[in-house]
Amino acid sequence: MPENVRTTGPATAELVADLAAEGFVRLSGTDFPVDTGGAEFAEFRAGWEDLIRDDALVDGGSYRYRRYGRLAAAPVGEGFELTPLPHRAFRQDSIPMWRSNERLFAPIEPAFLTNPCLHDLISTDLALAALVRSCPEWTVGLHMIRIVAVPGEPGLPTPEGRHRDGHSFVGMHLVRRENSAGGESTIYRDGLPDVRFTLRDPLESVLVDDTAIWHEASPISILDPAGGRTVRDMLLVDVNPA
Repeated sequence: MPENVRTTGPATAELVADLAAEGFVRLSGTDFPVDTGGAEFAEFRAGWEDLIRDDALVDGGSYRYRRYGRLAAAPVGEGFELTPLPHRAFRQDSIPMWRSNERLFAPIEPAFLTNPCLHDLISTDLALAALVRSCPEWTVGLHMIRIVAVPGEPGLPTPEGRHRDGHSFVGMHLVRRENSAGGESTIYRDGLPDVRFTLRDPLESVLVDDTAIWHEASPISILDPAGGRTVRDMLLVDVNPA
């Protein structure tokens, strides 16, 4: 099998049914074909140690670091062929604070775009999304994001507050959480109770139908002043019809 073709994870009927009915589905590390205790995953997580400060924050904060990349995705057998796309600015007109703003983030390194763990996560997101909304080809946006908190300055995972991202689906994957309080996720569904939870373990994730729900995450703060750095590392996967 070519290196850029990955087979999907366990896109079970139950997960697909939850995504279709509720507008979101929660996943654990066991829902992905990734060994979170292995060397391959350790190499994947190391990518978050080389992110660049996000200078596009309108509040002047220094709490977010990130890189951005894009892939084309086409079904091949039981998996997806993932091909890098040219780097470009990221625009998000669905959110008022970013409207008409061409944000040019640091690119994800080309070598990292071929990372096997990265492709396994993307392929699982795509498999679930494709069973809810059929599409011959997809465009995938990748956001490697680190939120940090320091004394006197909490970290804001969603400075835009309650929002939709303007995509078809969004996969939100926890990569690392260290010495961090807060970071509670909230899912808002029209006419239904809000759903709140906190991602804590490696690859604990949520995949949302961004056309159906709103979401946000609360600020993070330092859990233990003597506990070392406070970080929350996430991989966000934007999934859209090509």
